[in-house]
Amino acid sequence: MVFNIRKFHDMRIDNDLSQKKMSDILGISEDIYSNQENGRSNISVDMAVKFANYFGVSLDYLLGISNDKIFKSDLLYDSLVTSDRLKKVRLKNRLSQEQIARLLHIPQRTYSSYERCDRTIPLEFLFNFAYIFNISLDYLSGRKNTEND
Repeated sequence: MVFNIRKFHDMRIDNDLSQKKMSDILGISEDIYSNQENGRSNISVDMAVKFANYFGVSLDYLLGISNDKIFKSDLLYDSLVTSDRLKKVRLKNRLSQEQIARLLHIPQRTYSSYERCDRTIPLEFLFNFAYIFNISLDYLSGRKNTEND
């Protein structure tokens, strides 16, 4: 499965919102929002969660992992929760940090820093992690408490 952010644009347009209005809703500058929506810069997990909360959709739907659209949450992103859940999934699958890093084609020290919450976790990394382990992005981001639904 390929990481795709097209639905950010499509949902904004379907709801007759300008990039300026969307950036105001998300609390970021219009330039930052435009660059993220158009793939010129990475979308943060925090921004994706705010976007999903505003439209009442799951992150899994927003990024094309699931067709289940409706998901109500007002929980904000908590990187400590995400770091803890990465570790729980890894341990549940009896894998080392090195094995996870190889699966995801990243350096082991980078993965380790995600588990320690020493580094910002990219949305694309979470997407790949969720896809490989068949778990919900909403679970990883802390928006729900179960891995799958």
